[in-house]
Amino acid sequence: MRFSILSIALLVGILCAGWVSEGAAADAPQWPGPTENGYLLPNGWTLTPPAKSIPTEDLPLNLVNAPDGKVMVAVHGGFNRHGLVVMKSKSGELLQQISVPTAGMGLAWHPDGKRLYVAGSNTKRKSTRSPIYVFEYKNGRLSEAPSTTFTDDEPADAAELLWWGLAHHPKKDILYAANRTAGTVVALDSSSGKVLSRVPVQTNPCEVVISPDGARLYVSNWGSASVSVIDSATMQVTQTIAVRDNPGAMVLARDGRLYVCCANENMVVVVDTAQLKPVESIATSMYEKAPEGSTPNALTLDPEQETLYVANGDNNNVCVINVEEKGESAVLGFIPSGWYPSALGVDPHNHTLFIGNAKGNASYSDIYGPNSPLPPGKEGRGTVKSLMKGSISLVSIPESRQQLRSLTQQAYANCPYNNDLLKEARPAKEPSAVPSAVGAGSKIKHVLYIIQENRTYDQVFGDMGKGNADPRLCIFGREITPNRHAIADQFVLLDNLYCDAEVSVDGHQWSNAAYATDFIEKTWPGNYGDKTNAPYATTASMPTAGYLWDQCAKKGLTYRSYGELAQRVSEGKAMEAMPRIKGLKGHIATNFGIQGQRDPERAAEFIREFDEYEKNFESTDLEKRLPNFMVMSLPEDHTTGTRPGTPTPQAALASSDYGLGMIIDRISRSRYWPETAVFVIQDDAQDGPDHVDARRTVGLVVSPYCKRGALDSTFYTTSAMLRTMEL
Repeated sequence: MRFSILSIALLVGILCAGWVSEGAAADAPQWPGPTENGYLLPNGWTLTPPAKSIPTEDLPLNLVNAPDGKVMVAVHGGFNRHGLVVMKSKSGELLQQISVPTAGMGLAWHPDGKRLYVAGSNTKRKSTRSPIYVFEYKNGRLSEAPSTTFTDDEPADAAELLWWGLAHHPKKDILYAANRTAGTVVALDSSSGKVLSRVPVQTNPCEVVISPDGARLYVSNWGSASVSVIDSATMQVTQTIAVRDNPGAMVLARDGRLYVCCANENMVVVVDTAQLKPVESIATSMYEKAPEGSTPNALTLDPEQETLYVANGDNNNVCVINVEEKGESAVLGFIPSGWYPSALGVDPHNHTLFIGNAKGNASYSDIYGPNSPLPPGKEGRGTVKSLMKGSISLVSIPESRQQLRSLTQQAYANCPYNNDLLKEARPAKEPSAVPSAVGAGSKIKHVLYIIQENRTYDQVFGDMGKGNADPRLCIFGREITPNRHAIADQFVLLDNLYCDAEVSVDGHQWSNAAYATDFIEKTWPGNYGDKTNAPYATTASMPTAGYLWDQCAKKGLTYRSYGELAQRVSEGKAMEAMPRIKGLKGHIATNFGIQGQRDPERAAEFIREFDEYEKNFESTDLEKRLPNFMVMSLPEDHTTGTRPGTPTPQAALASSDYGLGMIIDRISRSRYWPETAVFVIQDDAQDGPDHVDARRTVGLVVSPYCKRGALDSTFYTTSAMLRTMEL
């Protein structure tokens, strides 16, 4: 089974074995929101962040301490307003909030401590060239606006210029900037902004770190599992060091050890810069056997450089590691953080750890959100994208050392995962078609997994008359989606199901892999906010363990994709796998999803193939029989809004509903029905209001083994659905 790909962040999904149980009783439902001990997130994790927290407009990308020790500066660059947050290093008191048009990750001080360089991003629509802002600094304050900006005239296409990591030479007026999109590091005169040289590195350069003497640059290549070593005198790459997958944040210790976060593999790789080779790998996950999903993506050292702090994004904590002895690093414990810690900084003068949390300290409903029929209200306005704010938490290092045992206990209490779940799911209370033991086998031999687009629970099922619903928010009810309603009536209504993702870019990753890389999580907000123009088609966006179909291939199971992660060939008359999705090559339904098809036409193409599979029901040739696993994109419920000349949103939902009904009707009247289950979920819930949580969504399970006429209020997620299919 594909348990290795399950995100440690979301293994609560294994509770879902009861979905196809014959009458399993549900426990008292839990709902996202405040609890006695913290905040229960819609992914099953609990947050208990440090008491002192400063809100930010959105996603914190980096934190740096001023050379004079007076302030800590954070840069945030997500969906909302980009900018800088200036805080007192000692108390965390908020001093300044400075807006910039766009921001990337890079922050670098001039050696004289009087200037701060800030990487800017680019935009989609205006084709602006990515800037580097120069802020003046004096008496604990930054200038309210940049004194000047730098950029690069190459490449010619502005979309190919996206600054990310920055580093300043310790003795010369040279600023080094990573162009994440073009795969280069650029040296600029830090007084005039003149480009001095460029050097190609590998895919998606992320962080740039310079040696104390300025002789070497170290560049993490997010998409190449490597670190490039650059001779600053010649601006040539002298060596490329292989590390682990998705290397991003780095920190260079005074003793020459370079610590590299490798987010996709739960690892920090330690590079000896004298030997220029990895000498140690430190696992940051909470459990030794945990699959990928801890997502270490930021790190910093304490003032004595004896303790390494690593932000585990998907574990919502900071891993504390003793690195005093070379080669003998040891994890000491964990400090609970906010949601998805994404940046770390240490004030060496006051021994304070600053934690930037990408998604803040809580979730939220969006009752007055997109397309809400309610008049505007004070709370819950906007979308899941705009409502998601960041935060910066402060932790006293001495106090955290004294309390580390209790902090670690709390971190484990917040986590729904343990190693036993790799082999056995929590058993159903009554006999189930879903086994609790991995690999035990099941009566279900064929799974059809249908991924749809962007709807919330209240939008569609608010009129069901049962379950936790707000009928005021229902705009695609029974009259428009009669098949969805009939399926939920006849089988199971799931009113406590949540998308693990916020939008389609991370949504299709979570929907197919139960994981989205830190590259995706840090890229999509700026792209959706039209403040970044960064391509997703890179290896940095790929989960190390692959997708569901990759695991099917490893286990010798047959599989096929109907439109999911497929694209049209050049003439637009057939479909093929996206270039980077190698596991689907040769497994795409070439006539499904071609240009102009609506969902009933897609359904008709699936049924045409299904008819052939049923004709070969008795065949011993597995390629002629119905595949074990089928994934399908049935996307018309996305709608095209009110664009002239296209179906209205109601018509699009009705069309999508009809296509879904066609598919269920055909399968349920076939010889394959006794050994089949169909799972339906939205990739995200970004385009609608919901009174429980902005991520609550519509899901269906259809099978002869499914409960009938039931309401199931068990807490489920996207990953829960994947876990059920795997079992």
